[in-house]
Amino acid sequence: MVDPEILTEKIVTQNKTFLVDLKKNQAGFYLKVSEWSNSKKSSIFLPAEGIDRMIEILHKFKSQISDTG
Repeated sequence: MVDPEILTEKIVTQNKTFLVDLKKNQAGFYLKVSEWSNSKKSSIFLPAEGIDRMIEILHKFKSQISDTG
């Protein structure tokens, strides 16, 4: 059985499409991040306890881009 999406956001940039889904299964909440590029699809799964750390890392990377751009 496929876990239903609780929330979904779509990001389109350059020639890629990303879907970020918040889902829940028996183990709890998780993110599924999927990428479509040139007819290929790949996904990663991030358990809920990793979301805060991922956000910290993304903010750090965004700051680095802003500081050098």
